[in-house]
Amino acid sequence: MFKTENYLNEIQVSLDNFYIDFEFEKDGYLNGNHFEYAQNITEHKNLLLNLFTCMTLAEAKEKTEEFVYFCVTHDIPYMFVYGELLTISRNLMKHLASEGDLENLQRLNAYFDELENEITNAYFHKFLRRLATKNHIRLSHISNLVEKNLMIHYQRHIEWMIQLIDYVEHAEDEHSYPELKHNNCAFGKWLHNATVPYIVTTSHFKEVGNLHRCLHDLASEVVQQCQNGLKSPKHLIHLMQRIDYTSLEIGTEIAVLNDMIMIEEYSKDPLTGLLTRRLFEKIISTQIEIAKATESHCSMMMCDLDHFKIINDTYGHLAGDAVIQHFSEVLRIILRRSDFIFRFGGEEFIIILPSTSEADTHKIAQKICDYSAEREVVFDSTPLHYTVSIGITSINIDNTNCILKETIQRYLAEVDAKLYLAKRNGRNRVE
Repeated sequence: MFKTENYLNEIQVSLDNFYIDFEFEKDGYLNGNHFEYAQNITEHKNLLLNLFTCMTLAEAKEKTEEFVYFCVTHDIPYMFVYGELLTISRNLMKHLASEGDLENLQRLNAYFDELENEITNAYFHKFLRRLATKNHIRLSHISNLVEKNLMIHYQRHIEWMIQLIDYVEHAEDEHSYPELKHNNCAFGKWLHNATVPYIVTTSHFKEVGNLHRCLHDLASEVVQQCQNGLKSPKHLIHLMQRIDYTSLEIGTEIAVLNDMIMIEEYSKDPLTGLLTRRLFEKIISTQIEIAKATESHCSMMMCDLDHFKIINDTYGHLAGDAVIQHFSEVLRIILRRSDFIFRFGGEEFIIILPSTSEADTHKIAQKICDYSAEREVVFDSTPLHYTVSIGITSINIDNTNCILKETIQRYLAEVDAKLYLAKRNGRNRVE
């Protein structure tokens, strides 16, 4: 074994410089705003440094397994790991070349070739197993849906994904790979025969088609590599990571289309045409399961019209109805067709925003506040003005199988508390 423990200072400096460059390129991705990620990188770095202190082959094998397991389970990309190894090896080679140590230079080169090979092979197998597990979990979340609608087609796609992963991992039968023609797989057949007018004409549907074709092209390249005896773990990791990312993008777009169908089909509040409160629990449960299946964000906001009782008492209930109808239209203008808008009671509204982070939800809520305050409602020739207070919260997406009624009530309590804070802090604001 090459004695890397003699060069730990150089290795440490190489890694420090690598992380500085990485942080700069990612616009401060390792700063305090991403504390958990920064913690993971720190532990990852320590595990990598431990590899260079091994005294025996057995110890090196054990620490390599530990290092790779951490990388895969914490979603640290292979190319990130490869970049670290490349940076360290190049800097050490420069150091040895500057000292004219040609003998150790050759040993170093052989050592890093072997280390890279061991890490790559270990990463490849662990990554595939984790990818298979992730897709089985996605299937379980879809199976939990009471009404699958379009998600049944995404379920077929995930089953296709699992077959591809199994083929790449085992490849015992050279013909065990899934359908490679994009219009012949179960998902593709649905895609090319879908007829719902308000779905097939959307940009989301067209994007699904583009993503699906791209995914099948990548899968064909994977199968070709496996069949031609050119099975390069490094290249296959890259391809399978791209396939997984594309698969999740398809899931996100299908979820948007699914939401549009649900909104179209459900019964509406007679005054506003919005969804009614009695549908809330059913829809929020479905959206949490879909967010888990597609590994996407989901947020919620609660809106309440400020001093609404004064409008009712001063101008009458018909004027109040006009204001509620006006605000409902504001929500339709600003929100997407795939967002779920509920009239929750009186002048209170709740919105579920699929595939939306808390930061983006705050921006949307502020836009609703500003838009409402700048407009007027003309009722019986009288201009009426109103403002709205909004509370927002992000729904935590984990892999727990059951969504309990208590969980939904907890999120309602959270967003209600945020709304109360907005009222207490002066109204016409977002908290």
